[in-house]
Amino acid sequence: MTTEHEIGRVVAVDTAQVTVELNRDLKALTRSTYEGTIEVGRINSYIIIPVGARRIVAMVTRVVMTEESELQADKTMVSLPSTRRLMKATMIGSIDEDHFRQGISLFPVLDSTVFLTTKEDLDAIFGRGRQGAEIDPDNPGYCIPIGKSAVFPDYNMYIDPDAFFGKHAAIIGSTGSGKSCSIATILQSVISRTEVKRTRIVILDTNGEYRAAFQRQEETGTCTNAIPGRRSLYIPTDPSEKGRLTIPYWFMDSEDFVRLFRAAPGVQRPVLLNALSSSRAAANKLTAWLQLREVLLSELNKILALASSGDKGDAKQLRQICDGDLRFLENEDTQTTMGELVCHYPEVTCEAIKEIFSDVSNIAREEIKSEGERFESYAPIDADKRKRIEHPVREILGKLARLPNGEVGVEVSSADSPSYFSKQSFRYEHLEAAISRNESNSARARDNSATMLMRIYRLLEDSRFEFLFGPRAEEWPTVRHGLATFLRDILGLESTVDGDLTDNEGLTQGVLPFYDRQRAGAEASNVVIVDLSLLASEVLENVTALLGRLIHEFLQRLSDPIISGVGRGEFPVVLVLEEAQNYIRENRRSEDDSISKQVFERIAREGRKFGLGLVVASQRPSELSKTVLSQCNSFVVHRLQNPEDLRYFREIVPGIYGQLLEQLPALAPRSALVLGECVQAPALVEMRECDPVPKSKNPKFFKSWTLEASLPNIEAVCAKWEGVGVPEDQEESEWD
Repeated sequence: MTTEHEIGRVVAVDTAQVTVELNRDLKALTRSTYEGTIEVGRINSYIIIPVGARRIVAMVTRVVMTEESELQADKTMVSLPSTRRLMKATMIGSIDEDHFRQGISLFPVLDSTVFLTTKEDLDAIFGRGRQGAEIDPDNPGYCIPIGKSAVFPDYNMYIDPDAFFGKHAAIIGSTGSGKSCSIATILQSVISRTEVKRTRIVILDTNGEYRAAFQRQEETGTCTNAIPGRRSLYIPTDPSEKGRLTIPYWFMDSEDFVRLFRAAPGVQRPVLLNALSSSRAAANKLTAWLQLREVLLSELNKILALASSGDKGDAKQLRQICDGDLRFLENEDTQTTMGELVCHYPEVTCEAIKEIFSDVSNIAREEIKSEGERFESYAPIDADKRKRIEHPVREILGKLARLPNGEVGVEVSSADSPSYFSKQSFRYEHLEAAISRNESNSARARDNSATMLMRIYRLLEDSRFEFLFGPRAEEWPTVRHGLATFLRDILGLESTVDGDLTDNEGLTQGVLPFYDRQRAGAEASNVVIVDLSLLASEVLENVTALLGRLIHEFLQRLSDPIISGVGRGEFPVVLVLEEAQNYIRENRRSEDDSISKQVFERIAREGRKFGLGLVVASQRPSELSKTVLSQCNSFVVHRLQNPEDLRYFREIVPGIYGQLLEQLPALAPRSALVLGECVQAPALVEMRECDPVPKSKNPKFFKSWTLEASLPNIEAVCAKWEGVGVPEDQEESEWD
């Protein structure tokens, strides 16, 4: 290192920062070198501290000037205070043999010489030597351009796609700071590379912004792909638009239904789960004895769960469940079916099962006070009672859980199976049967389930939820490969090559848009934009959770190469969560956690192993799940001004970046701090211009006020909103 690059010496060292006293000859804070005049002490610039054969790289975060008086030996002379220029810098990595590595494993000693960065240092930090080289798909490194360094404009900034997408990323910023454009330009940069043949990127767009970034609308109203050779699929939620989002209700699992119908613990949840299990079993045409086996397994497991809690309320519920099951077993049809079940399970008898239910009911009644009165008082289920309940229940449960001798390929159905069932049968038959079976007093069961039933009836009859439940008075048709076709569509995959989809001639065009696209021979899409902006707010959490869970579980099931043909994590998918704080909120009590929060926290923890990467975007990180945000290893941080957001974000990111975050409130639009594993070194970046841009530009109020009055077509917009069609005198307008 040449002496003309020397600027000072180290006067203090801690675990993350160094303090540098600048040389006294740097009055103007500039240094002339053979490479030109270089500014000294510029915030976000780098300095070099040699330690042996390696060079520590530190990022300047603060420059101060202090004054101190000099004490003369004879005390007869007066001297003016001398000034010291001190610079604080955060150590971010080291250069070893022209290769930069992020992270600190050695520290400088006091009085170490400090230098400005040379061109060779910057080339190593920004990886210029590897730019333009052929990319190794197994180890792509920092190859995706995202913008230019705001301090060193001659240097482009690159991210590592495997680190950015594979280990989750967060893009944070206040409204208007450029967050949406950053997401769009990163995705555009990825799919524009010639080496990239196909991508699987799904954007959950809650503001309806991203279609404009990947599709251009022509004057004729048709849309074309904005990036040559790269297709995108737009899925709207507006029921009046073609190709709208449709998710058949039978794709939901039991927890989805519980959260959507707000089934309370106690009576409502068991009623709902029983109705779902029996609905799926009946629709799959399981034989009567198999349906009965499923019911018994569900009831016995429910007894074990309640017995283990030890709560007084659960003792009462245990008695009610067992009394209801006894009445169910005494039913004439049940006794006939029980005879068929015993043929397959000779060691199980109806009398033995009745005896178990009767004994459990009697144990729950022990030490009861004021039985039969409105406010009954039950004793808790202690260890002795629990043991007396669990032993016989587990014994009969173990017998029923095994497949009958000689039976192979026995199909069973549960509340979690994504298999078709009739919503009308569920509503009018199986719910009624579950209510009458669950309580000794069916009127009391109906009263306890009233709020859940009202919500079920309302959702099934509300036209806003036809995308989930289908037309109010009609059943959706059953189709072959329904779940597979939906997953192909939502992941942007090309249509299957066989003719199974075209065999469903009874399926009317427009009933299941995802099926229509695949049946027509859909081509692969690089980006799928699911526009959720017009989705009813009360189901936003349920829909985002359902999409996330289906993708996650699908990738988990791909881990079996014998069935899927690919290995674990070899079919990666990127899921972009726009305005994630709307459905992954942190400030809730644990018992009130939304279903989407649970799903995406699980994806944040486990998704990387199966090839599911998250890009989480939010303008209010303080309202976002701390679990999700803490699992992100890369950050693109735009301007943040809310003190609560700033404090929350500092708690999430590594403490070494604490000083860098002080500048967040003052960042200009398009400028962002890029931190984490996706970049070689933390840097202030001027993000690339997005072309085309998302539909997120700031409104021009004053321009609108200065123009002649130009009203929108209010009648057409409201007619579409009301779902009554476009007024006749406006049928030919562009709003049609």
